[in-house]
Amino acid sequence: MTTVPYKGTAPAIADLLGGQIDLLCDQTTNTTSQIEAKKVKPYAVTTLKRLTTPALKDIPTLDESGMKNFQVTIWHGLYAPKGTPPAVLKKLNDAVKVALKDPDFIKKEEGLGAVVVTDKRVEPAEHKKFVQAEVA
Repeated sequence: MTTVPYKGTAPAIADLLGGQIDLLCDQTTNTTSQIEAKKVKPYAVTTLKRLTTPALKDIPTLDESGMKNFQVTIWHGLYAPKGTPPAVLKKLNDAVKVALKDPDFIKKEEGLGAVVVTDKRVEPAEHKKFVQAEVA
């Protein structure tokens, strides 16, 4: 297999749909619509548990497929420049916490195969610890 580096998901998916590449590993938020439209076929998910998204609920995990304990997840964080005033950071974080509890937002994200974080990682210090652990 030859690895082909891309400058983003859009050109990679275009090449997958056009037949220039045979497979792609990408996050579900970018691929679910193509899967639902039956334009691409999913073979496995990289989470340890199956996803509940209708288009992906019957897709096995790589762990189930024989790659024991294989897990790759994508996560996102919100960052501000160094020196941003604490009051501004608090206001941003408070707004994010509200958004993460919005039922419409949660439904949309779950429809794309994403899992909205509701644990202690929504706190800046805890997110920092999480990122450091991921890097390590």
